Amino acid sequence: MTLGEKIYKLRTERGLSQETFGDKLGVSRQSVSKWETDQSLPELEKIIALSEFFGVSTDYLLKDTLEEDGPEKLNNIKNSNGENTTERNSHDNASMHIDNSFRASRLHFEYKSMKTIKGRPLVHVNFGLGLYRAKGIFAIGNIAQGVLAIGFISAGVVSMGLLTAGIVLSLGTIAVALLVAMGNVAIGSIALGAITVGIFCMGALNIGEFSIGALSYGRQVAIGDEAHGRIALGFSRAYGEIYEEVSEAHKFDYPTIERIINENVSSYWFPFKSWIKGILRII
Repeated sequence: MTLGEKIYKLRTERGLSQETFGDKLGVSRQSVSKWETDQSLPELEKIIALSEFFGVSTDYLLKDTLEEDGPEKLNNIKNSNGENTTERNSHDNASMHIDNSFRASRLHFEYKSMKTIKGRPLVHVNFGLGLYRAKGIFAIGNIAQGVLAIGFISAGVVSMGLLTAGIVLSLGTIAVALLVAMGNVAIGSIALGAITVGIFCMGALNIGEFSIGALSYGRQVAIGDEAHGRIALGFSRAYGEIYEEVSEAHKFDYPTIERIINENVSSYWFPFKSWIKGILRII
């Protein structure tokens, strides 16, 4: 078995594409292809990198006489001094098998699953003191990017952390989302938090089309202790362009308000229009 055939065998056994494998070793897909077809040989430093990556000895990669033994039997090979290399190779297999291993130190921890989806690991955990980035389907790190991302700074379909950006859901101190954002500062179609900006907002200070909270600015409907909007309903003060009502007892003239909302709020604001009327029924 040639060196190229061994590289191909080891790579495919781990389910890696040539492009993904090349990225991990810092070479192009074309270089990997040339290695595997024996059109070119890896440089010495790449031979060492291959040995560490796959958890095999350089002897196994380079010597044809070891082709039938494979990496599983290399632990019994003696080195040039007659010493048994079992302990060394066992350590290599445990620590150098990068795709399915833990790498930890006092200030850094990383885990990357062997399973990949479209070139990304299913799980990537990477955090410590520094700007460690995790990229995977499920990503946890100082900086995290994935379908589900958790980190100090995170971005994904669903993201959680301090500074977060999400498509469906974002939870964080500062949260931005296309759909739902929840945080001290929340920006999204639906925003919930202390300071909120969006279409449908609930919190202390709210700016949106439909706002509910202590101080609310709602372009369509505002409900709050102090409310500003086209239709404003306040518990202390209300400033409305079309209609305003103040009720300290939180008992508004619902039939009149519902009629005004139906007449003055466009139907394309559904379901937000329905939600605000539902909340008015409750309060």
